[in-house]
Amino acid sequence: MLLSLALLALIVPQQRDTSGPRAPYWQQQVAYAISASLDEPNGVLSGSETIAYVNRSPDTLTAFSLHLYLNAFRPGSRWADADSAEGRRRFNDLREPAFAFNHVRDVRIMGEAVTPIYPFAPDSTIVRFELPRALAPGDSMTVEMQWDARPSTTPRRQGRRGRRFDFAQWYPKVVVYDRHGWAEHPVYPGGEFYGEFATFLVTLDVPEDQVTGSTGVPVCGDPGWEKANRTAGRAIDYQRDYYGVTAATLGADCASRGAGRKTIVWYARDVHHFAMSLNPDYRYEGGRFDDVAVHVLYQPGDEQSWGGGVAVKRTEIALAWLDQLYGKFAWPQMTNVHRIEGGGTEFPMMVHNGSADQGLIVHEVGHNYTMGILANNEWREGFLDEGFTSFQTAWFWETAGRQGGYEGTEGGILQLDLQGRSEPTSLVSESYRDFNTYNTMIYSRGELFFEQLRYIVGDATMRRILRTYYDRWKLRHVDEAAFRDVAEEVSQRDLSTLFGQWLHAVELYDYGVGRVQRHRMADGRWRTRVEVLRKEQGRIPVEVAAIAGRDTTVVRAAGMAEREWVELVTASRPGAIVLDPRVRTHDWNMLNNRRRLGFRPLAVLLGTGVPTDRYLDTYFSRRVRRDQLTSGIAPALWYNDVGGLTIGLRQRDDYLGMFEQHRILVSQGTGWANPAGTGNRKDFNFDIRLKNPVFLRSPGGSQTLDAFYVEGRLGARLAVDRTSWDHLGFGPTRTHGASITWVSTERFIYLDPGAWDNAGTLEGEVHRGITGRSGSWQLTGRTSLGGGLSYANPGPGVTTDRRYDVQGYFRGTFEAIARRQLSRKLNFGVRLYGGAALAKDSVVRQRRIFLAGADPYEQLHNPFTRSRGSLFRQEKFNYHVPGGGNLRGFRPDASALSVLALNVELERAFISRPRAKLFRQVSLAAFGDFALADGDFSKPPQQTGHRIAGDAGLGIRAAHRIGQTDFVMRFDAPIYVGLSYLAQSLVPGRHFAWRGSFSFQPAF
Repeated sequence: MLLSLALLALIVPQQRDTSGPRAPYWQQQVAYAISASLDEPNGVLSGSETIAYVNRSPDTLTAFSLHLYLNAFRPGSRWADADSAEGRRRFNDLREPAFAFNHVRDVRIMGEAVTPIYPFAPDSTIVRFELPRALAPGDSMTVEMQWDARPSTTPRRQGRRGRRFDFAQWYPKVVVYDRHGWAEHPVYPGGEFYGEFATFLVTLDVPEDQVTGSTGVPVCGDPGWEKANRTAGRAIDYQRDYYGVTAATLGADCASRGAGRKTIVWYARDVHHFAMSLNPDYRYEGGRFDDVAVHVLYQPGDEQSWGGGVAVKRTEIALAWLDQLYGKFAWPQMTNVHRIEGGGTEFPMMVHNGSADQGLIVHEVGHNYTMGILANNEWREGFLDEGFTSFQTAWFWETAGRQGGYEGTEGGILQLDLQGRSEPTSLVSESYRDFNTYNTMIYSRGELFFEQLRYIVGDATMRRILRTYYDRWKLRHVDEAAFRDVAEEVSQRDLSTLFGQWLHAVELYDYGVGRVQRHRMADGRWRTRVEVLRKEQGRIPVEVAAIAGRDTTVVRAAGMAEREWVELVTASRPGAIVLDPRVRTHDWNMLNNRRRLGFRPLAVLLGTGVPTDRYLDTYFSRRVRRDQLTSGIAPALWYNDVGGLTIGLRQRDDYLGMFEQHRILVSQGTGWANPAGTGNRKDFNFDIRLKNPVFLRSPGGSQTLDAFYVEGRLGARLAVDRTSWDHLGFGPTRTHGASITWVSTERFIYLDPGAWDNAGTLEGEVHRGITGRSGSWQLTGRTSLGGGLSYANPGPGVTTDRRYDVQGYFRGTFEAIARRQLSRKLNFGVRLYGGAALAKDSVVRQRRIFLAGADPYEQLHNPFTRSRGSLFRQEKFNYHVPGGGNLRGFRPDASALSVLALNVELERAFISRPRAKLFRQVSLAAFGDFALADGDFSKPPQQTGHRIAGDAGLGIRAAHRIGQTDFVMRFDAPIYVGLSYLAQSLVPGRHFAWRGSFSFQPAF
């Protein structure tokens, strides 16, 4: 009874002035008195807990609930099952004594024993009790219990390792009761916590050499900081008297409970959680910002990265930044500890960090404002803490002079928006399709929501919004409505469109320049009227700039109407109109945002009205711009035996890495250096590709149109493809598409007669593909079904009484690839391939199934392999283009009407330099390729029926990265070839011989 009265007395300081939030705001009042003792050998913290609870709600309560968070980190929990569903095996595989637990027993409410109910069983992170008597508004009750807790050996926001303990969750914690009712919610990987503001009195019994950091202040006892102090001469700022209480007035006792033990009493007010971290090897350094004490605890070996004042200074910098952004910190201290796990997690007055990185510290200490003091429900509206603190961290770096944060985040989210992979930012955490989507939408898209608000209202108003929000709602529960109410009040704007579109929908934004009218006024200035066109559903104010010879004027269009006129006045003649010059509206298509004024016939003729960044292309890197088309120009040079040395010029375009990916390659054969008797052609060639124009944008869609005349082949191809993803970051990626291709042989002298007939084809194809993982295996599959018409060109050997000039044919293939890492340096891969080309008469050679590698159509756009005597088709130079049966020891023109092939490769790395550019990894490989083939192999002996073909050998691979391009130099020595007459290097009658091939691509 005395303890209950004492706890009720602890609640009194919580009864703050509630005039800040507008009626009918309320929150429950809670006080904890916890006694805990650590059993280090078993990793168990146990003790007793008494909770005093005052019902400040307008409702009569009939139940009471507690969180047992540590039960998430064990088999059978919702968290563990969510992990398993996404292919992560962390907690479902833990066995005794590795998994975590949280138990309560002997629970008494209102003095009566009660029975636990686990509403989400087998998950036990929530326990509920029926009240012995209803608790009316304004009434109070006491809850008493015994409990124990053990962190898991696999850390995740909590953990234990030897004598180190991160007690992020440990005590039975009161579930929030708010306007939605009891916030009973199991713990999932996505989403974090929600707690009632409370007073905590924690009596902790630990081994006497333990060094402890915690929420609150130590009113008595030794946390171990004196022993661990690395700042000589600096007194430790315990702030024991911050709350004006003593152990005696609290009824606490710091007397040791036994030899080798010590007792510490911690006290905190107005916090909704209580976290601790213990490590006897912690080093301590202290600091201060204003009247906030800073405590840093780091591990041995951290002397350079954390010690010497590094982490202390960075924590002080974070507090100073947040103080001027929001307002005065509401608590007495901030403890920053180097936890077991990487990353970071926030708690009131405390951050558990995996490093002393300045950005991480600003992010996590920022959570003490948005989540800690402004206490949102993290699993219901995670953007209010994760998005908020990501936003303020980005603003911190921007203020410090580091640019590019917004650009990178906005560009990444835009890609997901365009692919149809984004989801609304306001979803409940477990409602996202997967953890990675939750993470990206809550953190990054949530950050962009606040950036868009800042863009709309301006920096000065945004700062007033943050300070008003903090002043009005500090130490209270907040939600979207609370923040929006403040934002609209301070900015004097209706922000319903912004909140609706950015939080509760996923909209695309696109504004374009319409009509422009300009004239000179009597005073010599210029008035320009601009029509702003809204082309998507997204609505946001858009800046309009008139760029003149001596000045620039910027105004804002409201951005709501489909057509809107704005007026600008400049001192000099305007030469261009630009929408969104700062690139802040999330406009996905900025190619229509600029209009140059005046008569520009050359621009019209060349189609250069689109803003374009032109550059000299290096082949290894493609330039990508957010606000312009990029166009790279590069010379080209290659050789074949017919055209000789061929010179060319290539242009490739790009926008956003997704659109306008066009390519034009023109070339001229010179006839130089070609062998006598090969034709000495001097043909003009073109190879044009139009891909993904912006006007055909669709989520996951791709459209390609090819037109070409290349070294005796004339053709065109139209393809439509779509990519879909079940999840973000894991799970299968699916592709499906269709194409129609026409290829005609016009100058057969260029073509290898072993791989081509003098014929044309018109072929349609549908295809599907999938990539993904299954356990340790990386899997890829692809199928294609097609067919069409082939027609023979007039010429020697074409006799219509023995064969049709036109005939139909079928062609289908499938491919399945599986790879896995057997050890850190050992990798295994296997590929199964099948293909068939069928017709009444023999299928033309170019559409047969090729045993050695890619078929001729797959090499149409590769000038180094497609023609007779190409650079990589020289005699005794065996270049392997992967594909087909992939029997790398065979001649590239060996083909059949049907092939079933198996490729196997075992690779061991013996040099690994991940940060290097060249020779990042060098590996040795053993391989074997086997096939069952049927049909005319085009080489003697001529025979019908199935034949078994195969090769085996050793190889070496070297991985490189130049610019943006990763590639592999592959040397293979197929020492054994089963059908020696088809070997790439003919050694008559010998299956075993020294042969070699080279490639810039992996085998499969």
